[in-house]
Amino acid sequence: MSITFAHRDGGMDDGSEAGIPSLVAELDGPIDDEHPDVSVTDDESSWIVSAFQGGTVVLENLDDSDVEPRHLPHASRMEAVQVMAMLARGDLAALQQLDWRPGYE
Repeated sequence: MSITFAHRDGGMDDGSEAGIPSLVAELDGPIDDEHPDVSVTDDESSWIVSAFQGGTVVLENLDDSDVEPRHLPHASRMEAVQVMAMLARGDLAALQQLDWRPGYE
């Protein structure tokens, strides 16, 4: 499985499940309205999980506009790591079972 990380500085690179805690730790930097999130994208399925500085985690599919984005409000950094790890492992069934709310927030 191939995943891509998007970093707070706007950079992107190939990622791995082991690198997710460091990726999420980038959220602890100074508040940045231009780059408030980090994300993990499953390159094969186009599912993406984004985690924001304020604690929101968003799940969406970049290639399927019929799939509504959804979010988890007030997620801890550890919860963000766990959700991103589910995507990195390709465990879409477990990911879909979380208590998502409709929309981005």
